[in-house]
Amino acid sequence: MSMQENSRITLADSVEKQLLGYLRLHHLNFGDLLPKETELASELQISRHIIREGISRLKALGLVESKKHRGTILCRPEPFAGFLKLAEASLFTEQDRQDFMELRIAMELGMCDFIYARRTEEKLKELRKAAEESHSSVRKIEQEVDFHSRLMAFAGNTAASDFRKVLMLAFGSMKGKKSFNHTSPSHKEICTVLETGTAGDFRAVMRQHFMPYLNTIRQ
Repeated sequence: MSMQENSRITLADSVEKQLLGYLRLHHLNFGDLLPKETELASELQISRHIIREGISRLKALGLVESKKHRGTILCRPEPFAGFLKLAEASLFTEQDRQDFMELRIAMELGMCDFIYARRTEEKLKELRKAAEESHSSVRKIEQEVDFHSRLMAFAGNTAASDFRKVLMLAFGSMKGKKSFNHTSPSHKEICTVLETGTAGDFRAVMRQHFMPYLNTIRQ
C-alpha cells in the first residue's frame, strides 16, 4: 500500500469518527435529517469529497440512509447486519460455525428466566402448535429453528433475537447436521414445563434438551 493510499484510509477513518462525534454532540434522533455535505464540510473543515466518503461508511454501518427528495437521515442501527450478510453467504468456516453453535446454546440457556417471566397464553399456544409439527424424534433443521425462534421471541429482546438470526443461519449450514436425534425432553415436553412448571424446572428441561449438542461439541 502506498503512502498516499494509507493517508487516505487514515483520513477516512478520522472523518468517520468525527461524523459519529457530530451526531452525538448535536443529539440527533433516529429519523432526523443530517446537514448537507457542504455544511458538514464547512463545520468540520474537511473537503466535501472526504465527507461523502465518511457518510458512505456510516451507510455501510446502517446508521444513515439517503431518502429521495429528503436527504440523508439518521437510522436506528442494526448491530449484527454485517454478520448476518456473512452468514447468509455461508462465508464462515466450520470452526466459526462450531463457535456460533456454542454461543447459540449459551444464549438460549442464559435467556431462560426472561423467556419464562414473559410467557403469555397466546405465545404458549403458538409454541405448542410449532411443537406439534416437530413431534418426531428426528426433526428437520427448519422445524428446530422455528420452534426455538418462537421460544426466544418470548423474551422480547430485540438485540438477542437479531443476534440469534446470525447464530441460527450459521447453525443451519453446518455440514452433516441435516437432522438431530432427540430422546427426551421433546419440544412438546418443553411446552408442558413452560406452561405448568417453575422457572427452575424450565431451566432444567432446556439444559436436558441441549444435552445432545453439549455432548458433541469440542471440549
